[in-house]
Amino acid sequence: MLDKGSLLRLFSFKRWADTETLNVVQKIDATVSPQQHHQMLRLMNHIYVVDMIFRANLTGQDHGYTALNTPETPSAETLKAALRDCADWYQGFIRDLPVDSGEQVISFRFVDGGDGQMRLIDMLNHVLFHGAYHRGVVGWLISGCGETAPKDVLTVFLRDHQGTE
Repeated sequence: MLDKGSLLRLFSFKRWADTETLNVVQKIDATVSPQQHHQMLRLMNHIYVVDMIFRANLTGQDHGYTALNTPETPSAETLKAALRDCADWYQGFIRDLPVDSGEQVISFRFVDGGDGQMRLIDMLNHVLFHGAYHRGVVGWLISGCGETAPKDVLTVFLRDHQGTE
């Protein structure tokens, strides 16, 4: 049985954490820490690309990506909007799912061309955990640039947003 309420809350958390992280990235002077700033944007763009790949996989669409990142590096503002829209899409997708669909096995192609199969619930969990992993690295880079990384943990989100998502 798919716990849609928990998934919706976790994707609200993801949306918030992505935004909070990019808000801090925007504070960093790219002329002082150009390599770290660029790396932060590359990592956040990688999160977005993987989110979009899994979005396509969930709907049986061709994602069109040939790599796990794009050649160009979007701005933090562009990434905030893109990640926000993508998280909103996931929430709509979850709202529309039948509660018995979590065990559904979905076949797809990896970016490298290999065949894959995952349960729907595992695909959604991957999107959540993958983003958290890379945001952690971005937080470490933020700290290395002298800024304070956001407190992008679930407990803070629930404390500050309980009932508002």
